[in-house]
Amino acid sequence: MDFPSGGEIMEDVENNYIGGENNDEENRIEISEERSEEVQAHGWCLLPKRTYDSIKEKEDESWREIIDDQTLKQKSPGGNTVLHVAALYGNDRCVERILEIGPAELLIALNNNGDTPLHVAARAGKISTLHKLVAPLLRNLNSQQAKMVILVINKQRNTLFHEALLNGHKNVMEILDSSPPGFRKLVELEVFACTNYQDKSVLQLAFERGYEDIVDDGLTRIIPGMEG
Repeated sequence: MDFPSGGEIMEDVENNYIGGENNDEENRIEISEERSEEVQAHGWCLLPKRTYDSIKEKEDESWREIIDDQTLKQKSPGGNTVLHVAALYGNDRCVERILEIGPAELLIALNNNGDTPLHVAARAGKISTLHKLVAPLLRNLNSQQAKMVILVINKQRNTLFHEALLNGHKNVMEILDSSPPGFRKLVELEVFACTNYQDKSVLQLAFERGYEDIVDDGLTRIIPGMEG
């Protein structure tokens, strides 16, 4: 995947943020393989049911026969790409393949809720998948560009870190801890301090949920930055 120099069908992806905790019942894909008149009228290129099913079943890897240049261009009516789907289900091998053959823009593609695939993986608690998504950003972009992608906010003004903590996935902070020191220092203040539409920062969410280790770590990181 080469980066440019510059810069409903999936209710679970779009609505998982509602109600806070992740709900297994919401993580279902119910989709017709038929291309309805409504879909055609809107010009949607519908992801067929077999694509969702093959990605969800991680072990058989039947998705390898399905994912091609045409599939990479498809979106659901909710704006979700095949990379959003792979991120939701935590299919790391599928994510790697998509990143290998797909355009760089898939990493920053927004669905109708303003979610990137990173938001989706974080909300679902797929931390190993997040590592797969973040790695090419750190490898192929300069620090400022990578920072912009990792700190993208959705329609609730949530970063991927907000989404993870809202759904009880505190190990999302591994993404920050495993980053190169220079990049970590560049982003850590905003990671902990930026607020969403409920005026809550990641630091506040961690405090409310009793994640003392994250609170202590956050204060240690951001207080020197604020003083400086």
